[in-house]
Amino acid sequence: MAVYLKSVASLIVLLGVLSGARFASLVARDERFRNAALMRERNAGNVLFESEYRVAQAAHVFLIYSAAGCFLIALVGGSLLWGLGALHAKIDRAA
Repeated sequence: MAVYLKSVASLIVLLGVLSGARFASLVARDERFRNAALMRERNAGNVLFESEYRVAQAAHVFLIYSAAGCFLIALVGGSLLWGLGALHAKIDRAA
């Protein structure tokens, strides 16, 4: 069981880091947000450009939170499962 828990922990860490890196790359290449910010800056005071910027900003913030969440799930979930695997291995050796 300890080997199973440690392998699942490794899988959780790998998938969490990969998906977090993907979201981080999407944040870096978010053209919609960049264009909306540029148009908002050029047309200050226009309600239509302001609302377009707010929608793009919400999507951009979602990508940022998704990246952070994936990295945290990788860290916390992997650590928790790895710790349970190590604990289970010690219990098996003691018994």
